[in-house]
Amino acid sequence: MDINDIVRLFSEKTPDNIDIKNTSHGDDDFRETLLVDFGEEKIAIKLAANGFTDEKHLVLWERIAKEYRDLGYYCPQYIRSLDGTFPTIVYKDRDCVVWGEEFSKYKSAEELINTTFSDSKLLTDGWYSFLEEAMIMDAKVAACNFDYTDLPSAYCMFETFDPGDKCDETTEDAEKWLNLAKKLPEKYKNRVERIWNNWLIAREELEKIYHKLPTSVFQADINYTNVLLDDDGHFKGVYDFNICGRDVFINYLLRQAPYVSTDDTYSNIGEDDNFLKRVVHALDIVKKVYSFSDLEKKAAALLYKCIRPLWWRASIELEEAGTDDAKICRHLEAVEFEQIREIDFSEHM
Repeated sequence: MDINDIVRLFSEKTPDNIDIKNTSHGDDDFRETLLVDFGEEKIAIKLAANGFTDEKHLVLWERIAKEYRDLGYYCPQYIRSLDGTFPTIVYKDRDCVVWGEEFSKYKSAEELINTTFSDSKLLTDGWYSFLEEAMIMDAKVAACNFDYTDLPSAYCMFETFDPGDKCDETTEDAEKWLNLAKKLPEKYKNRVERIWNNWLIAREELEKIYHKLPTSVFQADINYTNVLLDDDGHFKGVYDFNICGRDVFINYLLRQAPYVSTDDTYSNIGEDDNFLKRVVHALDIVKKVYSFSDLEKKAAALLYKCIRPLWWRASIELEEAGTDDAKICRHLEAVEFEQIREIDFSEHM
């Protein structure tokens, strides 16, 4: 099916222009957007061929976007085809599910930071100025405890987001680190085993209580590419629900908060306790509108011990250490420190 046929699934009007934007993530995650300009109106028609985009997910995204709007936040409305479905079509030799979205009334934070706010970058005390409002939005969603889906978000633990995944992402990160650490010289074997056992113990303790923790359904991708702002830089809402789903709120918070603070997160998040500082900051923000349970307070430290020590960055650091004994030792010491340090999150919850 060509792009004009696709447009006709959603409108009887003839478009003035169609721009194509490809945002695929490899051969197994095809994504393409048709930006369709009808003159007086525009819509975005999206196509996807991957393991986590299908009609069931789209019905969920459509519903949770409405929940966000009902809470007072802007989210572009989903648009079904003229026959009322989210059809699957053949496009570029792929079976793609296709849907429409209202063209956003607001610009993404990324676009505004690169243009209007290129000098300030909308930063306050090392954080995006709009992030507090975005986290309060998530906290309000958490307080609603939406429970109408069995589809997890991409941040899930103890289950998989994509049916093709072997395990959750936190476990995948840890196992990647272990496979690299096993290749270290024999003299590091005992320490590597100790670190791995520490991780397994924390994960086992967390699993005992994890499925009792409060959940809701989240957009689950709050970052400066998906946050929507007005022309003055004020937070208005979000779009892009493609990793949306049910999640344990405290897991979602600890998994997401450290990574969305600024656009230079990846270069300095591991320095000067920035990871921990950003988690604490997020908790301080969220507690303004959300009441943490005792079980969530207990889970916070276990989640930190599962997520932080063997996170995705740990594998990169270990690879970069190469055969340098001093760097390897510093890395292993830092990992084990994060596993055994005592952190009391309760005063921030």
